[in-house]
Amino acid sequence: MLITGLSGKLSKENIHLDTKVNSITKMDDSLIVETVDSKSYWAEKVVICMPPALAVSTITFTPALPNNLASLLPTVQTWMAGAVKFTLEYAEPFWRNQGFSGMLYSHAGIVVEMYDHTNFEGTRFGFTGFLNSGVAGYTREVRKEFVLKQLGELLGEQASHPLAYYDKVWTDEYIVSENQNVQRPHQNNGHPALQNSYMDGRLYFANTETATEFPGYMEGAVISARSAAERL
Repeated sequence: MLITGLSGKLSKENIHLDTKVNSITKMDDSLIVETVDSKSYWAEKVVICMPPALAVSTITFTPALPNNLASLLPTVQTWMAGAVKFTLEYAEPFWRNQGFSGMLYSHAGIVVEMYDHTNFEGTRFGFTGFLNSGVAGYTREVRKEFVLKQLGELLGEQASHPLAYYDKVWTDEYIVSENQNVQRPHQNNGHPALQNSYMDGRLYFANTETATEFPGYMEGAVISARSAAERL
């Protein structure tokens, strides 16, 4: 809903989906943004809203970024990197009917964290949470099997029969580069160097990991966007 609302304020011809940038070059008083499909875009200013570690590993900057920034970017932890998130949907909130909250924390089993994910209207029911990151190499079918087995043992037979199961391994090409470096949670998030502009004040970094408050979360993304707008 948020993305739909924001995109509705822009002209469709100004939105380019599935367009991967591979270089940003300063040319006189402009920046040239080139994509993998050999298209070029000229801009007065560019705001990079992707994880800093991914940006520095996939985009070539000309002239090169300052050494202190180039060495910092790979060490900025991407908050969701390494996480495996899952969602289950059920026909009814059977756990609520039995007096359970649906909240779970566990050091045993594939599900390590879980919450009631019933919608505000009370028309769709389910759980969402995180799986042990070590299961990223399993197939989705195997992950589902283990999830339902664990929840069935904890919540009863009804938990074994969801309407739908989804999961997402966040360690993918949209989050990390080819060689993933596991960082401490929120490492270098909100670093002072990420608050500066580069390429003569034409290049900015503004995603949730750059936020000085609530980095890695939705609140951080909003704070970062507002900060970038003020600097622009």
